[in-house]
Amino acid sequence: MKRVLVTNLIMQRDAALFQPQLDAAGVGLEMYPVQQFLTEDELLPIIGDYDGMIAGDDQITRRVLEASRPRLKVISKWGVGLDSIDLDAAADLGVPVFNTPGAFGDAVGEVCVGYLVMLSRHLHTVDRGVRNGRWLKPEGVGLMGRTVGIVGFGAIGRGIAQRLAGFGCDVLATDVRMAEMAPVDGVSFADFDTVLAASDYLCLACNLTETNRRLIDAAAISRMKPGACVVNVARGPLVDETALIDALQTGRLGGAALDVYETEPLSVDNPLTRMDQVVLGSHNANNLRRANDEVNRNSIAQLLNVLADGP
Repeated sequence: MKRVLVTNLIMQRDAALFQPQLDAAGVGLEMYPVQQFLTEDELLPIIGDYDGMIAGDDQITRRVLEASRPRLKVISKWGVGLDSIDLDAAADLGVPVFNTPGAFGDAVGEVCVGYLVMLSRHLHTVDRGVRNGRWLKPEGVGLMGRTVGIVGFGAIGRGIAQRLAGFGCDVLATDVRMAEMAPVDGVSFADFDTVLAASDYLCLACNLTETNRRLIDAAAISRMKPGACVVNVARGPLVDETALIDALQTGRLGGAALDVYETEPLSVDNPLTRMDQVVLGSHNANNLRRANDEVNRNSIAQLLNVLADGP
């Protein structure tokens, strides 16, 4: 039987649903203990023992891929983002890598809009106050008439824009491929600097690449509106966390909602945990049953397409 390493938590939870299909294909899934993802050092001593992998956001570097040879035949990435995998090395070494593009547009889009409503009406602050015996009455600014900028207009960016249609805000988007995109009702396209300067709320929904790492740094924040808010539902390293914390502490930015971080899980000692103007998530925006089902099925299908015995 072919052995498959599984490091994604949702697939670990749901794997039993696919047991008959896996048994018929001669493939066995092996769940490895993981809190968020496996590091390069954790993968190096084990990766060579497997024929395939259903990966989370593990650090699959060139060293890991070299250590996986000659046995590893396929990596099925659970989800969308491939930034934790050295794709050039995988291609060089002949290890095919698959993902499920577009799977989380609805899931992450609705969470992002939830964060926007929380920030614009201080819902998180009121909730914390009531739980602690305080009857707070903060005045909100709402979303109507405000400009919401979306950086990255793939499935998630579109999901955000679709859900904002009834809020009466101006939606401004930017994407590296926007010149090729058809017009979208209710959405105006502009370059990144224009979106950055115009937005009352800036939503990050783009892929992480080597060219946009720490896209929101001190220089970018200095070009934003005073009091603007940042919402990151994409990847943590898109934001320079030190610069963000400084801007929140000084009042240069009015707030932030973060589902992802430079280092995960977020430490309880991080200054962000002590800021009332910040909404904190647990890299959970994609965790929607309908989306999970689709990604589970696709991840198994991609895996078996390479590993299954017989036709």
